[in-house]
Amino acid sequence: MSACGPVANVIGDRQPPTPTARPFTTATPGGRLSVWLVTPTGQFGAPTATPAPVGGNPVGPNATATALIATIQAATQTAAAPPAAPSYQTEACPPLAAPPIPPKPSAFDDYSTVIGRYLSAGGSPTVLEATLRNWGAITDRGGVVQADTDLTGDGTPEVIVTLYNPAVYNEESQLNAGQLLVYGCEAGGYRLLYKTQYSDALALPELVRVGDMNADVRAELVFFVQSCNQAGCYKEAKILSWNSVVGAFEELNNGQILAINGRIGVADVEGDGVLELTAQINPPGTAASGPPHSVVDVWDWNGRDYVLALREEPEGARYRIHAIYDADDLIKARQWRPAILAYDAARRDQNLLSWSLIPGESEFLRAFAAFRIMITYALMGNARADTWYDILMGENPAGSPGYVWAQIGQAFMESYRATGDAHAACAQANSVAATTNALSVLNSYGTNNRSYLLGDLCPF
Repeated sequence: MSACGPVANVIGDRQPPTPTARPFTTATPGGRLSVWLVTPTGQFGAPTATPAPVGGNPVGPNATATALIATIQAATQTAAAPPAAPSYQTEACPPLAAPPIPPKPSAFDDYSTVIGRYLSAGGSPTVLEATLRNWGAITDRGGVVQADTDLTGDGTPEVIVTLYNPAVYNEESQLNAGQLLVYGCEAGGYRLLYKTQYSDALALPELVRVGDMNADVRAELVFFVQSCNQAGCYKEAKILSWNSVVGAFEELNNGQILAINGRIGVADVEGDGVLELTAQINPPGTAASGPPHSVVDVWDWNGRDYVLALREEPEGARYRIHAIYDADDLIKARQWRPAILAYDAARRDQNLLSWSLIPGESEFLRAFAAFRIMITYALMGNARADTWYDILMGENPAGSPGYVWAQIGQAFMESYRATGDAHAACAQANSVAATTNALSVLNSYGTNNRSYLLGDLCPF
């Protein structure tokens, strides 16, 4: 489990992945009955008349007793049914046409309006993408116009646009600012349904998935926005779903989904047809904390929201010291042969990172792993202990970073050859280790890492 702190694994205990309908307020006789009034705001199409109200009958203040009973019964039946939602139908879209290409906006704030007007005039998403590319708002590095997914359930796809701000775009920059826009049909035009905050410090939003996430036969919109500083890069992800009751997108994640120096991904972790969102966390290390532990947060659907269901360490260590820790755990579990293989892998893996604050760390840890392999073979009564003793002595001459382990290993092997007792040999090895810096070096990895006791060096 990560040093970031345990998070209970609630995946197996969650409710079935069936969306929970939000309760509606029931009608009360004698009160007022709320109905939908569709009044487009921010509409790019031509204004239309407001539709007539739909719903039940208002209750008059002077109703007779008989009429009142009938009205109460009618109101009860009306309250049992969900209220009518605003209707965004396919015929509300403008017919495809070939409007003239608009001039490039001088200010990035005007892009969303210009795009909406062009789509409302019947402009094609394909032509829109080509236009944005010509303007430098879409490049080979990013930006997209996607119009193949119905996000609102109205029977027609929405138009999703991600675009850079051409005025500040720099091909050599690690981060280029941009914005995500979502347009939907309404009253013969296109309305801007959603947009992300724009800031020069926030990178272009990147789509992760546009499609069903939680097996509710509705498409969700999943994306992340990245920001960077001297400590690293941070990706904040959001899972959006259209709420037809309020006519807006809402977040399904009930907390901040954050990846640190890592990736955001989507996968069916449990194989149950519900997709989870994963976020890698590789926090930056400091002299005080030491090399960081990597973890993966798994956000899972509980029937109502996406919640942080599991935090786990991914398979495979990033730092050599953590690979040593994994092998140490196998020793504690008395899994001798897997432990030997793990120590050998920690010695040979060239992809493992070294902690630069410890001089000669790689050689020191390679020698420690060889020492551990040697004493484990000795405990097993295996003649390969002699082979690894020769390796330990040959690789770590006097003056080298790993020489301390050659000294400790020599004390162990001299006692073991004389007595055949690995336990007595360990006691002798630990006595020699107490006169060296072996323990202090192993305990130099900061507050987020392990501390060894003298008896841990040769633990048998």
